Amino acid sequence: MAFEQYISHPAKTEDGEPTLLIGKGGQFDQDGHLRTVANRMVEACRGQTLADGTPAEPVAEVIGLTHDFAKLTHWAQKHLRCQPFQHSDEYRYHAFPGALVTLYCLLKRRDGTGPLKDDHAAEVATLVVAGHHDIQSPPEPSKLAKNYGRDTLEVQETYKRIAEQFEDIGDRVPERADQIIHKATDGEGSWEDFHEWHADRTAPIDGPHRHLIYFAQIGDRDTRDGYYSDVVRLWTALKFADQTDASGLKNEDIGGTLLDRSELTRHIEDLDKGENVLAELNDLRNKARQEVTENVETLVKSNDVGLITLPTGFGKTYAGISAGLRAANINDSRLVYALPYTSILDQTASEIQSVFGVSPYSRAFTLHHHLSNTYTGLGDHYTDADIGRSPGALHAESWLSGVTLTTTVQLFESLAAPTARQATRVPALHEAVVVIDEPQAIPEDWWQIIPELVELLVDSYNATVILMTATQPGLVKYGSNTLNTRELTDATDKYTDFLADHPRVRYRLHDTVRTDVGDEYATLDYATAGSRVSGAAEGGRDVLAVCNTRASAEELYRSVTATVNTKEKVPVELGHLLHDYAEETGELPSPVELRRFAIDAVAERDVATLYAFLSGDVRPDDRKLIIDTLYDDEIGDEDEPEPLLDSDWSVILVSTSVVEAGVDVSFDTVFRDYAPIPNIVQSGGRCNRSFDGETGDVVVWRLAEPENGSAIPSLVIHGADGGDQLPLLLATGNVLRRHAARDGTIDESTMVSDTVSEFYESLFEGPLNPGNERLADAISSASMSELEGEHMIDEIEDYEDVVACLTDEERDDLLSSDPEAVSIRGHPGAQVSTDLEAWTKKVTIGNSQYLLVDALSGSYHPVFGVR
Repeated sequence: MAFEQYISHPAKTEDGEPTLLIGKGGQFDQDGHLRTVANRMVEACRGQTLADGTPAEPVAEVIGLTHDFAKLTHWAQKHLRCQPFQHSDEYRYHAFPGALVTLYCLLKRRDGTGPLKDDHAAEVATLVVAGHHDIQSPPEPSKLAKNYGRDTLEVQETYKRIAEQFEDIGDRVPERADQIIHKATDGEGSWEDFHEWHADRTAPIDGPHRHLIYFAQIGDRDTRDGYYSDVVRLWTALKFADQTDASGLKNEDIGGTLLDRSELTRHIEDLDKGENVLAELNDLRNKARQEVTENVETLVKSNDVGLITLPTGFGKTYAGISAGLRAANINDSRLVYALPYTSILDQTASEIQSVFGVSPYSRAFTLHHHLSNTYTGLGDHYTDADIGRSPGALHAESWLSGVTLTTTVQLFESLAAPTARQATRVPALHEAVVVIDEPQAIPEDWWQIIPELVELLVDSYNATVILMTATQPGLVKYGSNTLNTRELTDATDKYTDFLADHPRVRYRLHDTVRTDVGDEYATLDYATAGSRVSGAAEGGRDVLAVCNTRASAEELYRSVTATVNTKEKVPVELGHLLHDYAEETGELPSPVELRRFAIDAVAERDVATLYAFLSGDVRPDDRKLIIDTLYDDEIGDEDEPEPLLDSDWSVILVSTSVVEAGVDVSFDTVFRDYAPIPNIVQSGGRCNRSFDGETGDVVVWRLAEPENGSAIPSLVIHGADGGDQLPLLLATGNVLRRHAARDGTIDESTMVSDTVSEFYESLFEGPLNPGNERLADAISSASMSELEGEHMIDEIEDYEDVVACLTDEERDDLLSSDPEAVSIRGHPGAQVSTDLEAWTKKVTIGNSQYLLVDALSGSYHPVFGVR
């Protein structure tokens, strides 16, 4: 018997209606899932062209109309209604039967009225539909060939079962099957013709079998140019269209509102113009913002990649946002702004909220990283079991708002073999403006494929891409044969000339890095380094020490505080003060309160120095609180304590690289453990940031192996067992020694210009070959399985999602009850990605596992965070 209505997805709520497959009464109208998915896929592929020259829109429409074709079987319909049926579960599977219908329809359009050039589009579309329920990565040709292109008993059984599925459709609902095929072939095909075509290609199973031959050839053939980009483009478009319709997102829900750029202009005009050097600096900042905003119009009309190259402290963030909004206005699209670290994201998000007066849960602005509570307030908050996301979460995680602030990892991993969850955001990149802030922080392993992924953005998605940093890495300049770069600032020399005339910092090479000693590393022990850091803080000076690893940072911090930790003198540590307040009150202090506690403690203990520590093991909320306590001068009234870095007391901050780029802090002296030149320059950007004192020192030294470490920290992060002979450290040593004066110093204007450009030139144009060739080969061969296990930050694979509960609210919501995913996501500032041995509670929700830690227990150190 036939069903009165054929559905594609069950009701999303108990009192709701199921999603119809075709439409009411079997009519092919806008109420049906197939028609809606087809329409949304066409919109996602608007104006795009496949690698063989075929317009993407008609191919997308066929995929949308046919992907769920085999849900017409009574087995699939019973499954969707939770009704039992007698055959095995495989009989309700619909992906591969749908792929065969897709193949037929596109071949018909090629032979009839369609614009297809050859079999390329049909081949890619068949692959996409066959794998449209894959969750780890897009489908790849070799898997299709293995599953359907071999003459094995298992494959024969598969084709026999598919034949029975088509027979079932023919017996029960041939008229609806004919409607779908007629629409998908633009009148060139029919259900009867398809049935004959399929039977001719599959019988006899032990004789000529054209399906077997076809899919075997897909696996054997050398991958064509553009195959990867076409598979990703069409698969992600299908995932987006399918999931948004299945989750209940209406057409009017898809999209966002762009932020008003004039709000930024008004904010900047209201800022203090400063005097003397600061007035000249602010004038340069405004000129830079105006230049890039004006020049971006020419960039949008080209296929070039824009560059914003400005020294640290010259207003890159405002320049990038202004240029991005201007370009998005021209494109009538959206802005995606990517940053390397969550700490910078949270700081930039706060700035956007303040300047534009928007919520991160609006259609205008979304903050998206793995620790954020990411959703758009759409009213409904049901979760479809198939999709696993509410409409609000799906909207936000699909980057549909006017402006999305996200991580570089999220951006590029979504383009390199995206998972099903990542796939829905890729179509949002079509004609979008993508600003990539601090691209030098992209891990070296990915350097060879980043140019290809940027080409994918520009060529396939017609996106406008802007790379913005003080240390422009030249990834596109040296890595792409097809893309050109375009500097968006006029005459960048004026910024380095300003630094030459008004030097903020002086770089000093310590004896441990001044001499090329090959594999015999000169290193500095932590006791000596700690004394040097403490000595630099005398006389009310503020000192920052940046380390390469968490273990190294902890040992240096202990060495620094040991210089004053006696029975008479107990160091004043911001971490302990924050933790003690939370333990006593159940809440976190405000930055002003933490400043007051610090000042009282300094007076009570009769000391002159405050100590702070930051790393990825410290809760994000606590990191932000410490940074705001140190530097944010917009918090509090005039009669309340000023930021600690502006006080008469010395501040010593020991940190990993979480403070290195984009974090607003300024110290008189910075010590940086040996690292590639861009890291050194970024750390230098935390020194004398506002030209508010005499020239600051940035000391570069090589710290020894920590007591609990396994190698010298600079080699752990940047060299592994190859040491200084590996590309980044070898190039760093050669360039630094070439530019250092006899006393080991390098001026800032030289460091931010000549040394950076020579560093990247020696990497890309010399004998060195940075980057992972295996990843580049995987892109060219469309080996999705090779890419799906790759992460831009390898260590995240071994880390757990840890939630450190410190406040009463966190402890009540998470430790005293059985939390759900929504309650855990409601405390993003408590979530840390790290590795730990002990936890208070383990919670498994869907495919995610969370380890809950009582931050008032021994599993959480008040200064160092999760243990």
